[in-house]
Amino acid sequence: MTQPHCRAFALAMGLAAGVPARAAVDAQGNWFPSIGDPSVLGWFTAALYLVTVALAARNLAFAKRTAVPSSFWLSLCVLMFALGVNKQLDLQTWVGITGRRLSIEQGWYADRRIVQGVFIVLLCVGVTGALLVARRHWIQLWGEYRLAFLGVSLLCLFIVVRAITFHHIDRVLRLDLADIRLGALLEICGVLVVGSGCIWWHRLHRRRVARFFRQQALRR
Repeated sequence: MTQPHCRAFALAMGLAAGVPARAAVDAQGNWFPSIGDPSVLGWFTAALYLVTVALAARNLAFAKRTAVPSSFWLSLCVLMFALGVNKQLDLQTWVGITGRRLSIEQGWYADRRIVQGVFIVLLCVGVTGALLVARRHWIQLWGEYRLAFLGVSLLCLFIVVRAITFHHIDRVLRLDLADIRLGALLEICGVLVVGSGCIWWHRLHRRRVARFFRQQALRR
């Protein structure tokens, strides 16, 4: 990919991502590494991500010890860790500022809505396609993964909706419910469902292993 294409891709992502209110931006409008959301709710959400990573890692280790497929839990560990780190690094802010600056420099800031629309469509198609491919890949064990996968789907929905900052739905995300934004509630619910899916699978598989060893003991 050539440099102009890379810049254009960054621009598209930036315009669609938007710049949140708590962006780590200096007086010149430049992004710098900082805590994206230092509030109690922000740290609570980041902690939930890390707890979920730990639960998925426990399932990964247990699956390897009992010789059952473990690729789902490895993928879940990587995904939740990346989302948890980005929760506080707020990298989409840098992408948004870079994209907006490039659009102004290249003189087509007035046409940014077209880029935004194209990016949102591609994002929706990409996320939907990824979920369908993942479901088909793990279809044989879908019954065991479905709760955790539901949580991942909720997080994907949050990511897509978060990107639509130019759409009217952004007003819904910014509504306060007991001082908590609905967007934050959607994210927290997604993480909690993923964590619940991890706990549910671990208990289910532990009972299955225990039953197997009891049956082996009775046969001796």
